[in-house]
Amino acid sequence: MSPLNNGGGPPVNYPAYPYGGEPAPQEIRIIAPPVQFRRFGNAAALGLITFGICTVQQSMMDAGMSVGYGHGTRSMTAQSISVAGIAQFAAGLWQIANGDTFEGAAFTSFGAAWFAKGLAQVPGVGVEAYQNNESPDLVRKQKGLIALTWGFWVTILLLGNVKSHVANIVLFATLNLEIYFECAGAWTGDERITKAGAWFGFFCGLSAMYNAAAILLNEENFWFNLPVGNWYTPTPLRDEEGDLYEE
Repeated sequence: MSPLNNGGGPPVNYPAYPYGGEPAPQEIRIIAPPVQFRRFGNAAALGLITFGICTVQQSMMDAGMSVGYGHGTRSMTAQSISVAGIAQFAAGLWQIANGDTFEGAAFTSFGAAWFAKGLAQVPGVGVEAYQNNESPDLVRKQKGLIALTWGFWVTILLLGNVKSHVANIVLFATLNLEIYFECAGAWTGDERITKAGAWFGFFCGLSAMYNAAAILLNEENFWFNLPVGNWYTPTPLRDEEGDLYEE
C-alpha cells in the first residue's frame, strides 16, 4: 500500500507545504516533512546519559578508584554493548531523523565505538586471543594509534561546539584531554599518564550526565532550569525578504 494514497481510505491531512514555490504532485512528493512536523522526541538526553554513565564507570576502573588499576574492564562488556553501544547509537539515529546532524554524528560514532569495544571482550570473538599472540608493545602502540585518530574526531566536535554553552564545551574539552592522555599513556607505557586521562574521562562522564539533566529538568517539570552557561548570542541577520533570523 502506498503511504500517499492511504490505501483508498480517507485522505490524510498533511501539514501546509513549508517550502517556496508550488508543491510537487501528490504521487511524486517524496520530500521528508520538516523537523517541526516529525513525531520524534529529543534523543539528546538518552545519548548523553548512556555515554556519561558508562564513561564514569570505565574511567573509575581505569584510574583505579574502585577495583584497582587495570581490573574490572571485563565487567563493562554488557554495558558497553547495550547501554553505551546500542542505546547511544539509536539516539544518534533519532537525532539525525530530527535534523540534528551534529549530535547524530557524535552519538552514532561513539555508540559504534563502544559497541566494538564491548564486542572485542566477548569470549570467542577472537580479538583478545589474537592480541595475546602479539607483542605487548605492539598491542599498546596499536591502542595509542586508535586513540590518536579518535582524538582528531573529538577535536572536530569540540570546535563545532565553540558557540554552544559552557557545559557542552567542558564535556568535549575533558573528552579531548582524556583521549590524548590515553594516547600518550599507551605510547609511552606510563601508567601515570593513563590514570590522569582516566580522571579527565571521569569528569567528562559527569559533564555528559549534567548536560542530560539540563535537558530533562526544566521549568515544565522542575523548579528551575539547570544553568549551562549560555555565553554566545547569535547576530540577527536578514534574509532576502528582509525578515530577521538568527545565524
